[in-house]
Amino acid sequence: MNKQTKILIIDDDYNYVQSIRAILESKEYTVDAAHDRESAMQKIVEIKPDLILLDIMMDRLDDGFTICYKLKHDSELKKIPILTISAITKKTGFKFSPATDGEYFEADDYVEKPIKASDLLERVEKLLKR
Repeated sequence: MNKQTKILIIDDDYNYVQSIRAILESKEYTVDAAHDRESAMQKIVEIKPDLILLDIMMDRLDDGFTICYKLKHDSELKKIPILTISAITKKTGFKFSPATDGEYFEADDYVEKPIKASDLLERVEKLLKR
């Protein structure tokens, strides 16, 4: 991939966003970030990213779920793959299964925080090839 591939990170943890941004930019992706639902939706429409990395459980509990729902029910935007990232599974013991829970999250894949850089890049590349 190259600088033409645009990735949007939506997460309210500024430090985490910076570390993920550094990993993605090392592979020459163009990376932007949003920290709340309103700015995320605005950036999605403006930049039309090739992939979205989304914290499913931001400060406002429904933000991540709402973003997924809006995107997957929009005829133009539903093609954008969404990789959800959250630490919530570690706190609750929830195990995510893309085959069954993907429909609930309305996302294309799910990873737990923290994630190794190599694992993140592998997931990103897989979703971009779809």
